[in-house]
Amino acid sequence: MIGEKIKSAVEFAGKVKEVHVLVRSVDELAKAIGKKIDANGSLADEAGQNGSLIAGVHSVISAVNTKLKGLETTDNISDELKGKIVAVETEGKAFLDKLKNGNAELGKKDASDDDTKKAIDRIGKKDGDKGVAELIKLNTAIDALLKLSTDAIEALIGELTVNPAV
Repeated sequence: MIGEKIKSAVEFAGKVKEVHVLVRSVDELAKAIGKKIDANGSLADEAGQNGSLIAGVHSVISAVNTKLKGLETTDNISDELKGKIVAVETEGKAFLDKLKNGNAELGKKDASDDDTKKAIDRIGKKDGDKGVAELIKLNTAIDALLKLSTDAIEALIGELTVNPAV
């Protein structure tokens, strides 16, 4: 019985980790703000052409929310885990809404580097007002979900440990 619980918890945590990686991939995508690939395969400057990059980030976070809906329907997970999943979904939606509401600046081919940084560069532009604040909250929420799912595995493994007789 414990073996099945551990197996299920590990599978669940693996799915949470996948979502975590997707959310964190936005940090890597943000490094491409104002860049293009040159003939040598390196990144070269190309300012003000970030619309597709923002659309890519939007697509990644939309995929995150789809995966979260699947996690939310997982059998035998605690109410606390379900609450954390809902929290991540809520923050993901808030981020997507912020991008949508910034469509005038962000939803065009020639989205500026500065506006794009304010939207998706949570490391370099922590005070960004076009999505960064929401992205920071999303990262905090997914970190909490990942920690809780890992803690659940550790608790189940702890049930296998035999306490020495005193």
